[in-house]
This record gives sequence, structure tokens and C-alpha cells, in this order.
Amino acid sequence: MAKVGVGVIGCGSIAEIAHFPSIEESPEAKLIAVCDIDEKRVKQAAEKWKAEKYYTDYRELLENKDVDLVIIATPNNLHYEQAIATAEAGKHAIVEKPLACTNKEAWEMVSKFKEKGLFLMVGTNQRFWLQHEWAKKLLDNGIIGDVYLGRTSLHEGWGLYHEQISVTRFRQYGETAGGGAIFDLGAHRIDLLLWMMGSKPKRVVGVVDRTASPDSYTKLDDLFVVLIEFEDRKYGIVTGDRYSPVVSNIGEFYGTEGTIFIASEAQNPFQSAPLAVFTNKDYSWEDMPELLKLYRHPQLFWAEDIMSKPAPKRWVSIVPPREWSYKRMLRHFIEATSKNETPIIKPEDGALAVEIMCATIKSMQLKQWVDLPLKEEVVPPFYKKHYEGRRL
Repeated sequence: MAKVGVGVIGCGSIAEIAHFPSIEESPEAKLIAVCDIDEKRVKQAAEKWKAEKYYTDYRELLENKDVDLVIIATPNNLHYEQAIATAEAGKHAIVEKPLACTNKEAWEMVSKFKEKGLFLMVGTNQRFWLQHEWAKKLLDNGIIGDVYLGRTSLHEGWGLYHEQISVTRFRQYGETAGGGAIFDLGAHRIDLLLWMMGSKPKRVVGVVDRTASPDSYTKLDDLFVVLIEFEDRKYGIVTGDRYSPVVSNIGEFYGTEGTIFIASEAQNPFQSAPLAVFTNKDYSWEDMPELLKLYRHPQLFWAEDIMSKPAPKRWVSIVPPREWSYKRMLRHFIEATSKNETPIIKPEDGALAVEIMCATIKSMQLKQWVDLPLKEEVVPPFYKKHYEGRRL
């Protein structure tokens, strides 16, 4: 297969630590061009990562005929305008999360790429951690029965990625970020919850608030709690904050015949493995799922699982190899699109996550449940559409 020419718009921290290394380590990809409004930064990125061209205007990158795929890694407020232009230029796109800053923007992006016959995927890389992929397969195979409640969370203070790694401070400001914790952390964990649960959301209620962060630092939310009711009477909860000094995250899925826990962003004394599974189903050693057999080490006697029928019921801790989720995401997208197949993260998935975040903001304003799909555009309180009045 010929290499896919990749162009990257935005040479900030996520491009530097995730996208550029992933392109370099993927034999299917070739970095053709990079773009950033900071000329010094974009020149350094081009030299370091051996891009053929560099630009300070993304429109010029989109004119490069050798670019097949565009990775949009710019502040949130630019995603909509740059993605629409990418589709008009006839190129596929991976857009950093959140896909857009309003539900209307997100669904228009989906429509534009479909109209052009192109592929669009939001970069919610957390789906591509192996423990998450394995957990999804176990859930789909009914290992813990029917799951009626799921929860995902990500608690990560401003002082971690935002202040220690990020090149700019765009996440602090509504004009550039759209939303605070819910857009930056919630985008990941809402997508992960929806994927794991596999049900259609019906309505949303929640809290999006600034609680611990001083007004002089940011006006955006630093805490969110989202409760989702699905159409099949299942429920999901997503939480996060921007003041916790240490990262905490978990995925919990409670089924009629077991429980699954997952963690990817950090571990702690209460989360000693990236994936833990308990199933109440009766399995003999012969018919036990292969993944459980692989990690089910004997506790008292090496033949205990073979002798006991059914095998004793207990937790199984699973530690998969740590593969880089961004590289796995990029390679998956290239493989899928080369076969003209929709990637595992459909464009509608990215738009639905934005819809739920916007519905939660509306719920906070109205102090009540909000039905899905939304009937109107919900614009976050401090977001400004910089492109209004200009033809895209």
C-alpha cells in the first residue's frame, strides 16, 4: 500500500508528544506538511519531524496535493472552520477532541464530510488503549451479562497537562476552548462510556460549574457531573474536574452477571491493574473465555481451575502490554479508509459526544432533564464564533 500523505494543522503539545511520533512510527504514513501560526514553532516542527513543507496558513497546506489526511490539532474554536475547509479540499480528517464547540457545528461537520464522500473521525484516542478494547469485547460477548449501569471519570487538575505540557493556555478561555473541564476531559470519557454501553442516549441531566478555580484564572467550568438515561433503561455517569492535584480515572460497568473495571490514564492503590473482571457465570477451564484463562493465575494450587467444575469465581486482573493509543488510532484510521470502511469511531460518535456536553450545559442552566436530540443549537456561555460573518 502506498504511504498516506499526512498534514498536521497545529504544532502544539498534542502534536509534539502524540501525533508527530505516531506518524513517524507508522509505516503507512508519511508527514508531508505541518502548519502553525507561530513561524518559529512550525519551522522547528518541520525540521525535527522531517516534514516536506511547512506553512503558517492552513489554507495553503490544504492546497498541497500530496496531503491525503489532515490531523487538526488546533484550539477547539478552530476545529469547525478548519474541518469544513478540509472537506472542501477533498481530504480526510482526524480532529482533536472535542469535535466542535456546539452541537450545530458538530453535525454540520458530519454532514459536510458525508456530502463529499470523505472520512471524519474525532481523536478520542482512549478507545485504542488495549484494556479498553479488551473490555469492550468482553462486554459485547456478554461475559458480565446485561449491563445497566456504567460510569467513567477523569479528574486532572489545571496544574498537570495544561500548565506543565501545553504550549498555550487556550484551555482557560471560553473564546478558544468553548468549555472547560467538560470539553477537555469529558469529551474523552463520554465517548468511552457511549462506546462501552452500546445504547442510544435518551436524555441528560447534570452539573457544569466552576467551583474551585478563581475567576482571575478562568471563567470556565472546573467540574462536571453527567447522568445519561439510555433508551433501553440503562444509565451512565461521567464525572471530572480541573482541580485534583493527581490524576484519577476509572471505568465501571455493572452487569447482571459480573463487573468490569478499567483504567488508562493513571493507577493508584485502589486500581492496581488496567483491567479487572469478575464474572458470576459458570465456566469450566475448557469453555472459559481465552482472555480470562490467559491472566487467571492459580492462587492455591496450579490445577485448581482444572479440577473444579465450574471453576471458582473470582476477580481476574489483566495487565495488557502498553501500546501507544495515538499510534494505534492513526494506523486504524489509515487501514479503514484505505479499504473504504468507516473507522471504529464514526463521525456521528464525535457529534453525539458534543451533543451530550451541550445538553449538560443546557441542563445546568434549566436545572432539569434535557431530551436528546437537541432541538436547537446550544452555545457554551463564553464561546464566541470567530468565523461568523465570513464565508467558509
